[in-house]
Amino acid sequence: MHPAGCAARSLLRVRFMVASRLEHERPSEWLRWLAQEPNAYDVLVAHAGGMARAAYRLASARCRARGDVGATPTLRELQVAALTLAQQLGVVETLPITSLLANDCEEQGLLVIRPMPTPPSSRRSSVPSLRRAG
Repeated sequence: MHPAGCAARSLLRVRFMVASRLEHERPSEWLRWLAQEPNAYDVLVAHAGGMARAAYRLASARCRARGDVGATPTLRELQVAALTLAQQLGVVETLPITSLLANDCEEQGLLVIRPMPTPPSSRRSSVPSLRRAG
């Protein structure tokens, strides 16, 4: 690699380390920095160790920036973050299946809020009606 390219990548890593503090302390600023800094999404995925953890960090920061109680993203928020990363990296065709993305996060100890399972349709029909016969 060209020395100027190495220096630029090194500078970006230093900026990213400083920005990483913002991720938790001032997530809105971190999200803005991420969107404005060239190659920041590439560095995020590399620094996070993969797409699942990077998507989790992005979704979690979005939760904190909105002022949500806690920073545990929902499965939908995780999916949106993964799609954002994929679009920024130009790899939309290799986007993982949502359930696999969530499983990957959970295997790494990262909590994801999954939707409540819907009961099978046969269960719904067996529940007695609350209307009075009249």
